[in-house]
Order: sequence, then C-alpha cells, then structure tokens
Amino acid sequence: MLNQNLQTPVTNRGVRNTSRSNLISIVDWFSCTFKNVNNWKEVCGVFLLDSTLFVEQEKGRNGYRKSAVWQSITICYDGTEDMGVFIDMSGQACRQFELTFEKTGFSWQTFFEYLLGYEVNITRLDLAIDDFTGYFTLKQIENTIKRGCVVSKFRTGRNFEEFLLETGETLGQTIYFGKSDVIIRFYDKLEEREANNYALSHEIDFWQRTELQIRKERAMEACKIISQGGDLGYYICGILRNYIAFKIKGTDSNRSRWNNCKWWDNFLGSAERIKLTNVHPYPSILRKKDWIDKQVVSSLATVYTALDDDRLFFDYIKALGKSRMSKAQIELANEFKSDSFNKMLLKRDMRDLIDKLSNDPESLTEFWYNHERANGLQ
Repeated sequence: MLNQNLQTPVTNRGVRNTSRSNLISIVDWFSCTFKNVNNWKEVCGVFLLDSTLFVEQEKGRNGYRKSAVWQSITICYDGTEDMGVFIDMSGQACRQFELTFEKTGFSWQTFFEYLLGYEVNITRLDLAIDDFTGYFTLKQIENTIKRGCVVSKFRTGRNFEEFLLETGETLGQTIYFGKSDVIIRFYDKLEEREANNYALSHEIDFWQRTELQIRKERAMEACKIISQGGDLGYYICGILRNYIAFKIKGTDSNRSRWNNCKWWDNFLGSAERIKLTNVHPYPSILRKKDWIDKQVVSSLATVYTALDDDRLFFDYIKALGKSRMSKAQIELANEFKSDSFNKMLLKRDMRDLIDKLSNDPESLTEFWYNHERANGLQ
C-alpha cells in the first residue's frame, strides 16, 4: 500500500514561471511508476484525481495488459508482479492535470515535493521554455553548429527538416542534441501547430520551443531539484547551461573559454549550471558539515561564549584552519565554491536553522548550554 501520511499543499505557486517577459516555462511530459502498487485507483488517489472519470480498457502498453484513461491521462496496470502501476502524461495531459491545481493547491514544484514522499520511480520528465519574442532563431543555432562553435557534453547533434515536395515549403525543423537520458530539442512550435491545422486562441507571430527530455535517474534528480521551489524557468536554463553552449569563434585552444553568443546568454539569463546526477556531487562537503554539527559546533560555541561573543574567535578559527588545509581540501572547497546552485542550497539550510533558533524563546547561548547538558558535555 502507498504511504498516505502526507499533507497536500494548500498554496499554488503558479503553473508557469519565468523571470523574463515573453518566456513561458512548462512541464510538457511526466511519467512515473509505483512499484509497490497493483490497484490503479491508488495512483488516482495520489494524484488527487477522481477515479470514476477514468474508463478502463482491456489493452495497455509497455508490457502492461490493461489501462485506465481519462482524456489524455493514461494509467497502465496488470503487468508482471514487479511492474507495479505506470502513469503517463503527455504535454496535453500535463495541461489537463494543471486544471486541478486550483482545487488541490499544487504547483509543479509542490506536486513534485509531495510525490517524492512516496515510493515512486520517475521515468520521464520533459521541460520546455516557449519563446514568443525571438531571443534566437533556429538558423542562428544551425550556423553556430556549422562553424564548429558548439561546446557540449554531447558529441553530435542532428538537424531534421521536413519539406513539402510539391512546393519545397518547409513544414518544420527540429535541431536535436543528445541521444540517451538527456535530449535537448529546438523547434518552431508555431510552424508545427500550423502544419497540423491547430486553431490558435490569439494571433502569434513567433513561437519557438526549447525542450529538455530527461529520463531515468536524471528525471528523478530533476524533480528533486525543482521541488526546492523557485522559478521553473531558472532551473530549466540552469540545466541547459550545464549541457550546451553556443560560442563565438575564438583563438584559444580551449573552446570552452570562447565567449558565449550574446543571444544564448540573454536567453539563459542569470541561471547557474545545474547538474543532473543521482548522487550528490559533493558528499565530502556535506559529511564534513554534518560532522561539525554533531561533534564540534557545541565546543566552538562554548569557547565563543567564554570570550564574550567576540568575533575575534572566528577570525582565529579561519586563520588557523586555512593554514592547515591540505591540497585536496583546498581543491574540494574550490570545486564546491564554483557551484553556485548547491552552495545556495547549503547556505539556505544554514539560514533556515539560524532563523529557527533565533525565533526560539531560548537565546542561542541558552540553546548551546542545554545542548551540551543533554549530550553530557558539562
């Protein structure tokens, strides 16, 4: 059975988030599997969906024999014993699911935070930014590729273009990077809609989509990152910055040191690189902080209090400690220092604790006094 001891969020932080005008950030595909579930209606309960709206079908996919469908949302079940229940939401299904947010109080960020409290395996997450202004064009990307000015974790890219043979008219172009767990796509969304005779709700002159398709462990990690809250567009741009850069040709033998194209920097804004790894990239830093929290901090606070809270003590710790750092410790610190995102998360946790203690009836000094007594240090 699923763990039901979770609280549904009561506020909606917004489905689409961006810090810049004419850019809209969306979740455009979401799939996950509940391994310890056999009844598809339990998954409806997790997603706060009315199971009576679904129609059961004697056909499934991906090895499942049956499915339950409500409009574009599909839940597959009745597979082998270890397959559990699979829910698949395409882009249209994601828009359908967002209609429930006003009632449930979810945003995508709070939904991911809530969902990760269950035993769930997230198998696919597509994130997209829709540009209605024209930060860059597909032709600019194509030209940058042909000049050999793309620096990426991927080795190759693909440029797919479809033509109407009778007239030579281009029906659509998509530029791809990546082939496995992370794929980046750039394409003309307006052209796609017009080619498929979609009726647009209002007049649009430009609509270009930048899309990230993320699978397996990296999809899980992306959901964890997004669940931290904040601007969805910032996270998407941070992931893009980590995987690809469009450069101005330079003379340095190290192509990564070439300047970025201005249009790419303008599009990414202030977003820092975000890595999608299923293991925290800096476990040593976290272990050292955890050790300080458990073994050292109360003793430091004792000496600090004994010196009448004189900040000279912190200057002493800094000077003495840095003089004794090994080369490996310096490299570890500098590597972590350069990762603004993970550094931000760690600082935020530290500030949250400070705020919590500062609002406590006890003073910080009284807190450490009681902490030492409780741990037999006095």
